[in-house]
Amino acid sequence: MVAVLVAGCGSSGTKTVTVISSSSTSTHSGPVISTIGSTSATTTTSSSASGATSPAALVQVVHLATFKSPSGNIGCVIIAGTARCDLKQRSWSPPPRPKSCPDIVDFGQGLIVLASGPGRLVCAGDTALDPSAQTLAYNTDTVVGGFRCESRTTGVLCTNTGDGHGFFIARETYRIF
Repeated sequence: MVAVLVAGCGSSGTKTVTVISSSSTSTHSGPVISTIGSTSATTTTSSSASGATSPAALVQVVHLATFKSPSGNIGCVIIAGTARCDLKQRSWSPPPRPKSCPDIVDFGQGLIVLASGPGRLVCAGDTALDPSAQTLAYNTDTVVGGFRCESRTTGVLCTNTGDGHGFFIARETYRIF
């Protein structure tokens, strides 16, 4: 089976062509996707505890250095060797402020990861929340300067592509790794 989707991209005259095919002789369990254009599409699968894989989900890849989540609750920026996301509202509390974070700035309003090493809580007097930033739609990733951030209905996951460290941030929870 082969399906071809052709879509115009604005008035520039360029077109994005996505080809989805599957073959009964292939060892690949999901569709094969090739995209020609300014954005790309990839597939992801998830595994259950039993090892079974679910159908592949189409994920669009763009290149935004500043973005917000569709809900507007998360704002992120990728700049100067860092990826950072801040929250407007959260239902979790950060750990106690470290002595290295002065009282004149905020602590724990977001998470940050550098080009190497694990993510950490933000200690800063500014914010990554930009109401005029472009929205990074759910099931869309942005890749900029050695970082990948993934927008999902559950929150935003950002990792550095060098050593795989990063963070997950959402209204209900966070995780640094």
